[in-house]
Formats: sequence, C-alpha cells, structure tokens
Amino acid sequence: MNPSVKKKLLIEIFDPAMCCTTGVCGSDVDDSMADFANDVKWLKSQEVEVNRYNLGQSPDDFNKNDKILARLKSGGMDCLPIILVNGEIVSESGYPERSELMSLAGISSEYSSSNGLTANQKNEILTHLEKAVLEGDETAMRDSFKQGEQLGIDKQELLGAMQSGINTRQQITQFTVQKTNELLGITPNGCAPGSGYC
Repeated sequence: MNPSVKKKLLIEIFDPAMCCTTGVCGSDVDDSMADFANDVKWLKSQEVEVNRYNLGQSPDDFNKNDKILARLKSGGMDCLPIILVNGEIVSESGYPERSELMSLAGISSEYSSSNGLTANQKNEILTHLEKAVLEGDETAMRDSFKQGEQLGIDKQELLGAMQSGINTRQQITQFTVQKTNELLGITPNGCAPGSGYC
C-alpha cells in the first residue's frame, strides 16, 4: 500500500444525473468535471477505493443508502453531489479540489516519490499530458511527455495519462456524432431522410 495513505478508506461519490459516469462528455467539457475525474483517477492510483454512482444510471445505489435518501429528502437534488468516506457524509453540493480529497483520504500533500517529485507535482505533469492529448495539442503533448521522462516518471504512468486523454476524446467524439445524427434524423445503421444514401 502507498505509504502516504494512513488507512484503507472507501470514498463514495453520489453524482447528480449525468450523461456518463464522469460527466466528462459532450462537445463542451466542463473543466471542473474533467479535473475532478482526474483527481478520482489519481486517488485510485494511490490505492484508495473510490466508487461513483450516477443518479441517472445507478438509481438503485441511491435507494440502497439510507443516509443519501434522507439527505435528498431534506435537501433535494441541490445537495448533490454527496461524498461519503467510510459511510459518513463529508461533502455535498460541489466537487472538492484535489487538496481536499487528499485530506479526506489521509494523503499528505508533501508525500514525495523516490524520484523527489511530490504527488502534486507528478499529478500536474500527468494532468497536462492527458489534457494535451484530449485537445490534440501535439507540442504540449511532446513537451509534457519529455518533461515527465526527464523527471523520472514511470513510462507506464505517462502512457496511462495519454490513454486516458484518448478515451475522453473518443467519448466526446461519440457523443457529438450521436447528437449530430439525432439532429439529422439518422437512426443507427440508417440514413438521413431525403439524402439518397443508405
């Protein structure tokens, strides 16, 4: 287990209804949602168990949790997202920043890896690399990758950040194609009305 984590924790995130499990999709990605998705991914890399439940896709998980049901009954949908640590509500109505998540998980912000990088420094490089891939910025991609290599970040972690950027980009593309097809009246394996092409 990562020595920066004090004890085994379960972090549960009860999200409002979103188009996908992370909310990072569509043609206009919310930077705060993308940042939080990256933060969750980073927490998992630190061996913290994190589960996310989307109201639109996992309503049963909401119904099974008495604390969530009670909070929704008293506060309505505005209290989402709600975050639990080991079953206790610790945050609601917004997504905490990386430093807050680290505190909840008992991870020191000064934790340093064997190559001298703090967790925050390493994550910043990986986040920049992922974002460069997502945005198709070849120069930033090369610079971030080279910087990561020079600072001794494991190549698998660099490749993982790039793959994450590719995956997010593909989700956005699929969402855009789907919406475009809906606007054009194209059904799956169908054709646009009046187009003459099927």
